[in-house]
Amino acid sequence: MVAIAPVLRRHRFIPERIPVHAEELAYLWQRRRASGRSPDIALRDFAYLQERIEAHLQGVSIAGDELGAMLDGFLHGDDRDEVFAAAWALLRSGRPDNARRVLEAFAAAGGPVIAGFADALVMAPAAQTEATLRAALVHGSPAHAAAAALALASHRRLDDPSAHLDRLLRHEEPSVAVFAWRALLVLENPPDVPLPCFAEALHRPVAALRRAVLEAAVWRGEAWVPEVIGRLAADGDASALGWCAALCPEDQQDAMLELFAAQPVPQRVALAARLGRPKALTAVLAWMADPDPVLAAAAGRAWERMTGLSVEGQRSALPPAADADPIEQDFPVEVWLPDLPRARAQWAEHGARWSAGQRWCRGFDIQTALTSEARRWVDLEAFWDFGARAAFAGTRVFPPSAV
Repeated sequence: MVAIAPVLRRHRFIPERIPVHAEELAYLWQRRRASGRSPDIALRDFAYLQERIEAHLQGVSIAGDELGAMLDGFLHGDDRDEVFAAAWALLRSGRPDNARRVLEAFAAAGGPVIAGFADALVMAPAAQTEATLRAALVHGSPAHAAAAALALASHRRLDDPSAHLDRLLRHEEPSVAVFAWRALLVLENPPDVPLPCFAEALHRPVAALRRAVLEAAVWRGEAWVPEVIGRLAADGDASALGWCAALCPEDQQDAMLELFAAQPVPQRVALAARLGRPKALTAVLAWMADPDPVLAAAAGRAWERMTGLSVEGQRSALPPAADADPIEQDFPVEVWLPDLPRARAQWAEHGARWSAGQRWCRGFDIQTALTSEARRWVDLEAFWDFGARAAFAGTRVFPPSAV
């Protein structure tokens, strides 16, 4: 009788699949970062993206004791999302040796990848990282100190924030200052910050920094915000224009729409949709009749964003520019022009209700309440705008995102 030796298995998993899961986790995290304030992604779709991220995290974690060695290349790489994927998976494993790997790599890191470590340190439990983060806050480089401040603030572990944040908020390196302003944003009981500190940061010609400062100011309910965003918006600042739309009082609709009408076509219509006020609906309805196909198509998308009703009509190719290359001439950009009679019929049927509302997104009036059903359908930008308006009025109905 022939005896067959048992198969000797070196692994209880397929080693080649671990890097695949890690790469997919990094890719999905990059998508999550890019879509965190998207006007095109609903909360239910974002939840599905989170489920996919969690699934690949579980796929990576199957490596068990071998995970640290298998992700070492990712952890010490130069791609911030791959660094995040490795650091998050290792921190989530709960193993002290894996946490040590991450913290040592974080201490040695420089440049943009520090942002990947910061994301992981925010998302993962702080039990095994808090002591090192406190040390980095005091003794680390400005970039490491600011990343540590953000992670500690997100875990409600940032003691005496005034002493630690002041120098970082004013730091000359924009990426350091952005981390610090985000830390200030997520604090439940933020310290007083003098107005000159805000003014100094807002005068710096760095769009990412201005976005972070304005977001922190809105969620903190700074009384000077309406005046300042109005001045910045008049100069064409994109972030300030967005906050003008998100915070616009009912009696300032006409002024806002006049300001928005002076902006380039796609931005103009997107701002009106973010405004969501009844008069924005009438403006968008008028823009759908414009002979400019780019404006009409954008208005059709804005109409659906506010009402939840599609007016998609005929597909049309845009004429290529005079200096377009041969490929653009052979394959011109196509847009969906709105079905104007259908839009007018929808207005005839629902216009009275829309006019009686205050701020519309996907067919829900979300100015003063966000029902459980509305949460399923409204887009991420509208969701965070709702939270920011409530915070600006004095109540944080949900915390801002640290990532």
